Amino acid sequence: MRSEPRSPSRDAEPAPGAAEKVAAAGAWLTVAVTTWGFAGRASWAPLAFTVCAAATALLTVWCVWREGLRVRGWPFLPLGLLLLYAGAGLFNPSHYRDGGTLVVWVSRSGWIEWLPSTVDRAATLEAILPWASALALGGALREARLGRTATRWLWGALLAHGLVVALVGAYFFVTRNPQMLGFTVARHGYHFSSFVYRNHWAAYAVLLIAVGLGFGFSALRRWRLGGGTVDRALPGFGAAVLLGITIPMPGSRSGTVMALGLLGAALFGVAWLARRPAGRRGDEEGRGVKLLLICGFMAAVLAAGVFFNRGPIRDHWARTMREAAGLAQGADNLRLALSRDTVRMALDRPVWGWGLGSYVIVFPQYQGDYLRDKRGRITSKMVHAHNDWAQIWAELGLFGGAILWVPAGWLAWRAFRTRGALVRWTGGGLALIAVYALVDFPAHCPAVLFLGVTLLATAAEPVERRE
Repeated sequence: MRSEPRSPSRDAEPAPGAAEKVAAAGAWLTVAVTTWGFAGRASWAPLAFTVCAAATALLTVWCVWREGLRVRGWPFLPLGLLLLYAGAGLFNPSHYRDGGTLVVWVSRSGWIEWLPSTVDRAATLEAILPWASALALGGALREARLGRTATRWLWGALLAHGLVVALVGAYFFVTRNPQMLGFTVARHGYHFSSFVYRNHWAAYAVLLIAVGLGFGFSALRRWRLGGGTVDRALPGFGAAVLLGITIPMPGSRSGTVMALGLLGAALFGVAWLARRPAGRRGDEEGRGVKLLLICGFMAAVLAAGVFFNRGPIRDHWARTMREAAGLAQGADNLRLALSRDTVRMALDRPVWGWGLGSYVIVFPQYQGDYLRDKRGRITSKMVHAHNDWAQIWAELGLFGGAILWVPAGWLAWRAFRTRGALVRWTGGGLALIAVYALVDFPAHCPAVLFLGVTLLATAAEPVERRE
């Protein structure tokens, strides 16, 4: 007699404790507040997300201690190292500002070249806030030891919040209101919802699309093994496709390609499941039909999204063809030029870097013959390199960059070892944004940074609990 396959176990872990609840609520609040603060660009946003992250870290440690658990402390090591690194740079400035009518930065005599330094102390203090807040938030989530239940609730809350942001943006797009959230004009004219820069919304949405697909495939897996119903997969897939069709609205070509890639992979995955043997006897006939209906639902929403965005998509295609024609005729690509010159800037101080926030001050010395007038004067100030990897190297050097890269790589490795569909799809979204950072600057958008750190810090925890 054939035995019925066992359904996936509902984690035999206790209900989330106070520390888990505080850390999860604090992470959600930090992401939400930053998102509505024009993705962290509002004048009040740095103070808000710094207070939220610091309060989350302090309250989490206090709750861990009150629950009688051991306060590990090591999750906050990257934060401590970054603060020490930046603090050393503040006491070792390499330049000073000439007080003339024309702003000139003059090299300071006597600064120590074999120690961290900075060009401008005020710029460093301003630039360190989002990085320190992200590390404090990640440390709090790791210290709280979030289990699967708390992690799923947190990710579900982040996905629901992202849908609200998307719906608000879609409303203002449909009504053709040029003002952000209806009351302020974006500086460059293109935006979406509370995001000043359209590619930052694309990165934010791609992360949430991956989460939504993870929820969908996780529900499908439980259903195929005998637990739950197929209907539980629809909210995740529905959220993913709804987020996906908002990316072309403000005009993000790269974001549209990433979203289509994720959603296309999901359609293939569902179709592949439809042809595999079912886990339960008697469900073979209905299983394929239900999975094909899910594929049809996703395809229909995507088709509606393409029809709804046919105007922007047509404009994106024409702009891409013009740029491709220019490259074919030997024209230089601006982003490649920025990356090249940023690497040259980094190579002059490869170990310690120029200091956080120094990019906008130092880069003009390395800028090639672009974005200049006929007299060679720079016409556009570059605040970001459109390559996060190169800019972090230029500002923090190899040593400072390792403070950020090593913990992220360690967490990514632990998350990769998790076999759950939810973590795997979310990890894929994080990897996609890491590659995207080679041609844009999503890590310099606080909302994207905090969302990514929250997902990465919690994705690795179930592995640790199982060991």
